[in-house]
Amino acid sequence: MQKLWAVALCLWLAVASAAQASTTKHADAPPTPEEQVEAVRNAINQAQDDLRNNDDSAAAGVLDAVIHANGFSRLPDSERYQALLLAGLVDYDRGEHASAHDLLTRASSFSQSDSIAWYVRLAAAYDVKDYQDSARCVITLAQRWPETLEKVSSQSIYTIHTRLEGDSGLDRDYLQALFDVEWRDPDGEPSILWRDLALSWLAQGDTPKAALAAGRVTSSRVALSMRVDARFDGITRKNLEAYDVDRLVQKEIADTRARMAAERDQLGHVATLQGLLLDTQHYDEALAIADDVIAKSRDGQGPTLYKDFDDRYIWILDQRARALVRMGRWDEAVDQWVRAARRPEQGQMNVSQIINLAQFYAELQRPKDALDTIAELGNVSPYGRMQLEMVKLEVALQQKDTAVVTERLAYMREHRADAIGTWQNALLLSGDLDAAGDLLVERLQSEPWRSEALADMQDYATTARTTPVETERMERWNTVISQPKVQKALSKVGRVEHFSLDPAQL
Repeated sequence: MQKLWAVALCLWLAVASAAQASTTKHADAPPTPEEQVEAVRNAINQAQDDLRNNDDSAAAGVLDAVIHANGFSRLPDSERYQALLLAGLVDYDRGEHASAHDLLTRASSFSQSDSIAWYVRLAAAYDVKDYQDSARCVITLAQRWPETLEKVSSQSIYTIHTRLEGDSGLDRDYLQALFDVEWRDPDGEPSILWRDLALSWLAQGDTPKAALAAGRVTSSRVALSMRVDARFDGITRKNLEAYDVDRLVQKEIADTRARMAAERDQLGHVATLQGLLLDTQHYDEALAIADDVIAKSRDGQGPTLYKDFDDRYIWILDQRARALVRMGRWDEAVDQWVRAARRPEQGQMNVSQIINLAQFYAELQRPKDALDTIAELGNVSPYGRMQLEMVKLEVALQQKDTAVVTERLAYMREHRADAIGTWQNALLLSGDLDAAGDLLVERLQSEPWRSEALADMQDYATTARTTPVETERMERWNTVISQPKVQKALSKVGRVEHFSLDPAQL
């Protein structure tokens, strides 16, 4: 793939001055301003030669010296911009993301800055976990070069939003910029973003803007979370039909089938349909469409049939395993997760499927298999670490190892914000129902945690085949929900209704 600096180099050649003054002076005389500019331009030319010779390190060193040289400030804006852009792209190509971010931030402050500077600044900001600046870059791209957002992964868009907690103003501007350009992810409307935008406008007292954002919600699960949340009553209670979950899920299924027919090379649509079928307890069909994909993908044919095969195929297998779980075919589900765990995830160890397999072993009360499965896992995300700790907690409880139970609970308590729902399950599993009730009250009272808490509390369809561990957890969960302190907190923020959806996926 062409290096990023090659693009900037082409732009530089189009704008940089080729004039090179020829001056003779005494060797001991200090350089004049004109000579300083000449020296800077000569150095830039040297850096360009280094890049053409694929000596990125030498070019980076020269450009760093250029940017700190006395003559640099005397260059025209157009040349300073291109030099900073070139230096930033070189550093980004070399994996020096922090310095690249600094250089590209300086470059993009010029009026001449273009989509290249802002797009790579976004990439660098995201890599160094500066999510505030990532959001500012997305806003600028959406307002000035919206077509560039097609190159930004949907996962990054969602992650930036989730990392903006505590900066409600910037988050609202971020979501509104995406809304204004009608941004969509590969699966359609990003309903959860529009729900959160609506909530942000409601907090500002702007119901018309909130209603406009809410009107673009198409996900049945997101609509459910709005229907039971009192914060949305000014919108949802006026038109309950628009938030009829049964109607919405059937429309989602129909729309997804239509997208599958129109874009047969997109496996993501198949995975989306699988998820909806699991939601509506059509486990047989969720299994059948997975089997169809597996059959078509034999002998290495998958990547030739589906453009997104490498990213989505493991989730076809994962959801096939979930369908088998709900059908009571637990040994087959284990076999499926074992095979799925062998496939790489983004070119690396398949952490997601390994943890899912270990969790199911723990659900089946097979502690040794659970521990063996996660034995070789290395670094995982903070959220993934919480799932890993949950597996270890389940195993320790089954083995009646009180010391390990205490240790695992201590870690999860300290890191609960990384996955608050997982911490809720840990309290249920350990049998501390009073603490579980206190946590649920806290989640209901918390603006960021309330939507998930309310969704967790709803009355869902009955599932016939559950593991003993899941059965006990659900019994304890219902006991916690019925606690007077929980009911009192619930009455202030929302309600519980019945929905004909699967209660949860593993």
